[in-house]
Amino acid sequence: MDSKAVTWDDYKRWLQLESFVPPELPAPALARLSTDSRSIKTGDWFVPLSGESFDGHRYVSQALAQGAAGFFYAEARGREFSAAERKLGLAVTDPLEALQKAASGWRRQMPQLKLIALTGSAGKTTTKEMLARILRQSGPTLATEANFNNEIGVPKTLQLLRSDQRFAVLEFGARKTGNIAFLCKLATPDVTCLLNVGTAHVGVFGSVEKLLATKLEIFRDSGSESIQIANFDDPRIMAGAKATGKKTISFGSEPGADVQVESCQWLANASGMQVTLNVLGTRTSFEMGVAHAMFAVNAAAAAAMAVAAGAKAECISAGLTGFSGAKGRYQIHHMSRLTIIDDTYNANPESLAAGLATVARSYQGQRIGLVLGDMLELGNDTHAQHRRLGLELIAPMQPTLLATVGEEAKVFAEGARAGHYPPERLRSYSSVFDLLADHVAFEDYCDVLYIKGSNGVKLAKLVEALTTAAARSP
Repeated sequence: MDSKAVTWDDYKRWLQLESFVPPELPAPALARLSTDSRSIKTGDWFVPLSGESFDGHRYVSQALAQGAAGFFYAEARGREFSAAERKLGLAVTDPLEALQKAASGWRRQMPQLKLIALTGSAGKTTTKEMLARILRQSGPTLATEANFNNEIGVPKTLQLLRSDQRFAVLEFGARKTGNIAFLCKLATPDVTCLLNVGTAHVGVFGSVEKLLATKLEIFRDSGSESIQIANFDDPRIMAGAKATGKKTISFGSEPGADVQVESCQWLANASGMQVTLNVLGTRTSFEMGVAHAMFAVNAAAAAAMAVAAGAKAECISAGLTGFSGAKGRYQIHHMSRLTIIDDTYNANPESLAAGLATVARSYQGQRIGLVLGDMLELGNDTHAQHRRLGLELIAPMQPTLLATVGEEAKVFAEGARAGHYPPERLRSYSSVFDLLADHVAFEDYCDVLYIKGSNGVKLAKLVEALTTAAARSP
């Protein structure tokens, strides 16, 4: 079914409204539904969302003025619009729920498409990008953009499904118990994957146990015919997968995994790495364009998902050859006097430990500088985790410069000092804006600058400033 063929009868079926009074306008294609009045294009339909600090209904007139053909609105808010505006609107119980139901209904009309969903505490986006590269060797593939991994973002991704696509790759995130179960119901994945369960968001969930139970919803609440991709190196994940009784393909670095990392050799000057996987008994090798401590296992997970979705084994090496990372996830920028490693998208103890280990191994003998921001949402372990990493990992590295950004990140320095790190190499800033205002000439202190912190610290602004300045230099 093509998106152009959507009718009001489709919407009536998807939305299951008791009283359905469609506007005297053609039904909008799913891809033309927009929740952002600022980016409305002529012919789009506006779907106003509401939250604690925003109310999309206030921007209906603005959306129409910018060229929106029509809009959804909550029935209870109908009196707020003029008679002329109401003729362009579709009254629904709740606009977000309507968007979700329509997107879910649209997905169910794509039986030819294999939809893969993955979740985990770290590495979701990197693994998603690896998987998308593999699947594109077999046919048209849609992959989650940006961080569209929640109850709003997933429907937005489902809106973009087309009848000529063979695969779709979606990230599932969670802020509370039940979130992933809801997304499974919405997207009905054919293949599901749980990469890992670490300490990211423990402060939100309250305990690792609750976080694990929530992540395991991706197995428990997917369809009975879905294929599970489970981390063989984590007994908790394997136990959760086995408990469902569904078909499971495991991945990992330990012997016994269905898709195992047999070898991983770093190339000279850490310019990449040669990886060999055993994929259900068939060996496949490829050379990646970046070396990272976690990427080989991420590649094994991507290979397992691809095979489960029906991709051929030869697509794995073709898709992963030359892979060089995703934006903000250990992305390397070579400047004239400084190599910048952008790992700013997010941070938790596991991903930071892997990043530091990778930098130390890759750039041994060079001057390494660190800019580290707060690791957020760690709950009661926040102070202890920051101090531990400062003492156990940062101090032994002896970076030529350690700049911390944020209140929690100051504890990195506390731990480093306890490990006899020279205090004269330390700098602390309350925010990235304070750091930018200091105009640090990083190239005077280091050859390699590794930048990492939780997304809320906004260290991407530092990367942008440094790379922009380098591009302008003669």
